[in-house]
Amino acid sequence: TIEQRVTRIKNDIVSFRDLDESSIKQAIVLNLLSLAGWNPFDPSELVPEYTVGNRRVDFALNPNSTNTVFIEVKRPGANLAYHSQQLLEYCFQEGVKLSVLTNGLSWWLYLPLQGGSWQQRRFLTIDLESQEAEIVHQQFAKYLAKENVSNGKAVSDAEDLVESQRRAEIASATIIQAWNQIIGTPDEILIDLISETAEHITGFKPDAELVKEFLSRRVHTLSNEVNENPRPVTDPEPLIKLIQPVSRDRTLPIVLVPQNSTDFKAVLLQRKEAWIETTYNDGRKEVKRWDASRMRPSSDVIRNLRSRPEYRQGAWQRKGIIGVRVSIERPRSEDR
Repeated sequence: TIEQRVTRIKNDIVSFRDLDESSIKQAIVLNLLSLAGWNPFDPSELVPEYTVGNRRVDFALNPNSTNTVFIEVKRPGANLAYHSQQLLEYCFQEGVKLSVLTNGLSWWLYLPLQGGSWQQRRFLTIDLESQEAEIVHQQFAKYLAKENVSNGKAVSDAEDLVESQRRAEIASATIIQAWNQIIGTPDEILIDLISETAEHITGFKPDAELVKEFLSRRVHTLSNEVNENPRPVTDPEPLIKLIQPVSRDRTLPIVLVPQNSTDFKAVLLQRKEAWIETTYNDGRKEVKRWDASRMRPSSDVIRNLRSRPEYRQGAWQRKGIIGVRVSIERPRSEDR
């Protein structure tokens, strides 16, 4: 099975890293494709060195059909990002809906005809080295098995995955917009709630106008995609000073996108990366790439994040961190 083969590769990973491109094609690519139901000796199923104009793509599955898949193979250790544009150009020319770029150990799967940049068109990463063999088997079978490719299910499942991620992003942005509207034009209930909480902490109640001013400032700090150019807050905020003594007893807010932790973890294990956006109480936002190559199915995503030195209890308060947003897709602010 694919799972058994991947396990054997993992157990001898060093020798596979030393193979050249042609050996990778034979020892890994064709081997896994045959286990996924493809016959490498039948040109109606699998064609090596498939001609596209005056160039060639390494493999074509289901050639000359509406469900053709292009596979481009590079040597182990090759930076696949340098070759993505070339593969997508092959697909554009032939109208291919699903394609794969691999160095044998990492497999990047694309929906070439989708909108967006080439990074956005990559919907899945299968990593033989870092992912569990069972997960590799499931994803490989789902998107590259002969039956699923031939009947179009592989493409439809990939499109469904992308759509679910898009909906999660929209939902997240909508929640942010709703929150900004609430704090931007606060009603008396919200003002009273904050005032009473501050009074409980400090022993005296802040003026309603002070609360309104604080909420108005927070619109600029907590706006994400909704406000493209948040206004930095440079002067101290009186209400922050009132609430600060209780901050050590609170938990740092961490939001996942997709919001469902199970869905987030499933995609994270596939892509092996995410983007962490940290918001500070002075209006700054800091975006960093999260290398999640060591994450396992048994890992706890939130616990892993909270173990970071800057997010530990006491540390995030001292640094002025007020929230963390972790998303699978690169934030728009980072794209600009």
